[in-house]
Amino acid sequence: MSTLGTVYQHSLALLTDLYQLTMAQAYWRSGLAARRSVFHLFFRDNPFGGGFSIACGLAQAVEYLDSLAFNDDDCAYLATLRGADGEPLFAHDFLVYLNELRLACDIDAVAEGPMSRSCGLPDRSSKRSCWKRRCST
Repeated sequence: MSTLGTVYQHSLALLTDLYQLTMAQAYWRSGLAARRSVFHLFFRDNPFGGGFSIACGLAQAVEYLDSLAFNDDDCAYLATLRGADGEPLFAHDFLVYLNELRLACDIDAVAEGPMSRSCGLPDRSSKRSCWKRRCST
């Protein structure tokens, strides 16, 4: 069993905020759900006024993405949520879509471990090491 699976033993698909799920439904309703998209996670300055950064936790992030799936319990919970109008927040067909969703993605990341002066916007002239992985659940 994976590290995350050993610790949590349940689906982690709901480890997000409600905004992300409502926006996913908006994309789905607009017919954009199958469209390729990009997500960036970065910072411009080293946090806490530090001079260096060390990337860590990449293995757990990849493990999370590899196992990302909305199970029946996740979708049943989402079906109980209501909007301000008292109507279900999520359409039944969208919940079926989530239940069947399997992620396919490419991950490019700064390698874990070595200190870096900047983990902000990529320096295209730099030859620093980068980590790449294709995942599919």
